[in-house]
Amino acid sequence: MKHIKSYILLTWMAVSLVGCKVDDLKDDVNDLKNRVALIEEQVRILNDNVEVMAYVLDPQQKTIRSVTENNGQYVITLSDGYTMTLNVGKAGSIVQPAISVENGCWVVNGLSTGVKAVGENGKDGDGYPEFRVQNGKWQVRFGDGEWTDVNGGDLGTGTSLGDQFFESASLSEDGTVFTILRTDGTEYALPVAAALTCEIEDATATFAYNYVEDFGVKISGGEPLAPVYPAGWRAELVKKETPDADGYNYTLTVYAPAGSRSVTADNTSEIIVRVNQGTLWAVDKLQVSITSAP
Repeated sequence: MKHIKSYILLTWMAVSLVGCKVDDLKDDVNDLKNRVALIEEQVRILNDNVEVMAYVLDPQQKTIRSVTENNGQYVITLSDGYTMTLNVGKAGSIVQPAISVENGCWVVNGLSTGVKAVGENGKDGDGYPEFRVQNGKWQVRFGDGEWTDVNGGDLGTGTSLGDQFFESASLSEDGTVFTILRTDGTEYALPVAAALTCEIEDATATFAYNYVEDFGVKISGGEPLAPVYPAGWRAELVKKETPDADGYNYTLTVYAPAGSRSVTADNTSEIIVRVNQGTLWAVDKLQVSITSAP
């Protein structure tokens, strides 16, 4: 009987030990899930705010149509209908790349990327960095380029979210000015023109040579200028007699290059539509490309 009691006691001890290990394993898994979720949220905040920072630095910026705020998060709608999100908050403990602009170029963790953040001579900048976390390290790319490791880009073991760019943001009482204060003390006062709109229904289009296609455009609050188009292409903007069911009140007609080897054309470029209201501008672009050579 003593042997039986001892066996039962040992069995219960073993079961208890296994139960403790299982509970510990569950806790570790839950901690890992929480950590992954936190990192994913930090990556989102970083990328969202870099996009807003790129907009602030871009001299060819589109006009802000509206700004809405919810618990410190601002959704910015531009004149072409595109939206960006600004997250305002204090510094967090997750280690993220230090990002700045020096001599007009993006600098990541103290190293210049050589990619222009500020447009020159009337041209746009070269894009803005996008970040992700891979194998415990930060990586960066520009546009559709290759992902590369950030110098000194270890993730660290922080447990709270933060933002390195913006100290605060506010919309004026009359809704006409959106003010952003950077953590370095720089203040940006961005005009909001609710009525100024320039929105092309498509963002990209592929053409065959000699092809012609129409696109709807929403324009309001200002006077449109003639479209800007690359070499070999042609574009015309004509006001409709009445807006269509989707509210497009202009037609943008795009003529692809002629099918002749004597014609020099940009095979991938953009058609630009611009609307002016005093000192404000609304701009939208249609990316165009050719499917095959003539």
